[in-house]
Amino acid sequence: MKKTLIGSGLVAAAVVGFVMDTLMDAGTFREIKPHYHGTCDAVPGVVGVEDITIDPDSGFAYLSSHDRRAWAATGAADGEIYLYRPGSLATPLPMPHDFEGQFHPHGIALWLDATGPDRLMVINHPNSPDAGGMPLSQVEIFEIGPARLNHIRTVKTDGPYSLNDVVATGPDTFYASIDKGSETKLGRSLESYLRLSRGGIAYGDANGMRRVEGGLVYPNGIQWDGVHLYVAETTGRRLLKFKPGTTPMDLDQMAEDNLGTALDNLEWDTDGNLWVGAHPQTLKFVSHAKDASNRSPSQVLRVTLADGGFDVQEVYLSDGNPLSGSSVAAPYERRMLIGSVFEPFILDCSL
Repeated sequence: MKKTLIGSGLVAAAVVGFVMDTLMDAGTFREIKPHYHGTCDAVPGVVGVEDITIDPDSGFAYLSSHDRRAWAATGAADGEIYLYRPGSLATPLPMPHDFEGQFHPHGIALWLDATGPDRLMVINHPNSPDAGGMPLSQVEIFEIGPARLNHIRTVKTDGPYSLNDVVATGPDTFYASIDKGSETKLGRSLESYLRLSRGGIAYGDANGMRRVEGGLVYPNGIQWDGVHLYVAETTGRRLLKFKPGTTPMDLDQMAEDNLGTALDNLEWDTDGNLWVGAHPQTLKFVSHAKDASNRSPSQVLRVTLADGGFDVQEVYLSDGNPLSGSSVAAPYERRMLIGSVFEPFILDCSL
């Protein structure tokens, strides 16, 4: 009897310890003190702008928009890519395209070509052909024409894993983050809540896509500087740096840092700093995903690449108002655009 009581006590202590550790990592007990030195204007007309990338030459921002609440309710809500000029406060313009099929955009990336047309790569999640199946993941490659997108090809995964973000390394080559490696809805939920290291990185080209790195905890944003690959984990909270070896598929980890918050998308500024949209209280974001009236704090970090590591500055923090659940911050000159997973607007902020 005594051994049984001791065993039960140890199990209970382990469960309590796990719960407390989870709550701590989720930022549940963090005090949110909103701050920002600039001003922000809401720009309506776009829903669920989860990712934003800006062409530094033209100054135009590409917005990945998808009404995920409508998609969850009906299974039939397509998204759009919008064009917007930072600071204009004008209604973003949808870009016509010739892609045939369900278009549910997620992460996006630009390839600026010095000798040919620029390209936009888009993570797309068409519905599964199997009833009750998880959405698929594939990368759509578009050539950017005058105010329109021309579909070049679809690159599909070599397994039933979930893609989140993409970064172009050439007109037809890219890396993509695998946020969840499980096939089922239950498996993917367990990955998120138990912080299981089943995520990874995929490499793609015109011949297909293959998983090249594993052991990551919900990798999300991904960026490339021509030499190194940077990956942000959401539930893992780490920013990681990789360098390709003899081939693009051989990745060596060079650095990592736990930034103490749930990281989302990564964007560059013209000085070579990474800007990160983040979720400082992830359980509030989960609550917001279920009900728009539940507000989730928004956070923006600027990461300076230092020798062997990262210097981090918190640029923006809110309690979820006016924008809830920030997923991306894209700077351009003296402006910063902030997008989110669900909100029906973006923020256009002064810097």
